[in-house]
Amino acid sequence: MEIFSGWYLRGDIAYRFQRSGTSSSGNTAQVPNPNSVKLDNTMLGGFGVGYKAQWFRVDLTGDYGWRSKYVATTSAGTTFSGKVESFTVMANGYFDLGTWGGFTPYVGAGIGGANVIFSGYKNSAAVSPMPSTAVPVHRWNLAWAAMAGMSYNFSQNILLDIGYRHVDMGDVNGGPNGQLTIKRLTGDEIRIGFRYLL
Repeated sequence: MEIFSGWYLRGDIAYRFQRSGTSSSGNTAQVPNPNSVKLDNTMLGGFGVGYKAQWFRVDLTGDYGWRSKYVATTSAGTTFSGKVESFTVMANGYFDLGTWGGFTPYVGAGIGGANVIFSGYKNSAAVSPMPSTAVPVHRWNLAWAAMAGMSYNFSQNILLDIGYRHVDMGDVNGGPNGQLTIKRLTGDEIRIGFRYLL
């Protein structure tokens, strides 16, 4: 008889190593064209609900990535900055690969949506008509993820879950009138969480 099966709730925290592609300006009268950029890493928190049947399980999760600092340098040597944050909603599927001594390795994949937000745009070198600040810009993108990890049967109803996730959240727009484009925001996450079996 499979003890650990059926519905479960999950909670996770994670550290995300963030990366982005090139950044560009759609209107250099409002946002300078970046020459090089730096995007800080961030922490995440997430919750979800799922169902397990033998070696296969599925869940629906939501994760919030805290604001991380974005700094861009122009060819003239000036800088401008902002904050990038994200909220992802993902439908995930996992294959458990067997259990040995209470440890169960798994692999999985997910697909869903990402709301990426750029806020707090600052450019101390800006002169009119180039604004120095701008309101937050939200953008929804298709998102996908690939996961691998291992769970441990901590008690009859609680599993400890330690894993890795790669997530692709698409492009970010920000700055005055959304004229800044940050290509392909991605993250490599180290995650730890618990699953509570109902």
